[in-house]
Amino acid sequence: MIVGLGVDVVSIERIRSAMENPRFLERILTERERAMGLTPERVAGRWAAKEAMSKALPSLRNWHHVEIDNGPGGEPFVVLLKPLFLEPGVSLHVSISHESGYAAAVAIVEKA
Repeated sequence: MIVGLGVDVVSIERIRSAMENPRFLERILTERERAMGLTPERVAGRWAAKEAMSKALPSLRNWHHVEIDNGPGGEPFVVLLKPLFLEPGVSLHVSISHESGYAAAVAIVEKA
């Protein structure tokens, strides 16, 4: 059963401008995410995914409590660094897309 749903869309140009301030990246991305590569498209996708996840999981209040990682096929997945937010049997799903200067993400919280 879906118990949370979030969506976010962000302008890649807006993120490109924000990236001129190094504190921006430190504030929204974990050290591991920063090590994955810092193109404006990737950062915008991570921003959108974290925003979407915070809407789907309102108890998530800190950018550094969640990481957006990639599986072997490039598919994004969520890693909670503070697992206390989840009840047993809860799964998190995220999808990221890029088109015409925008990044969008959808997040779903599912309970078995």
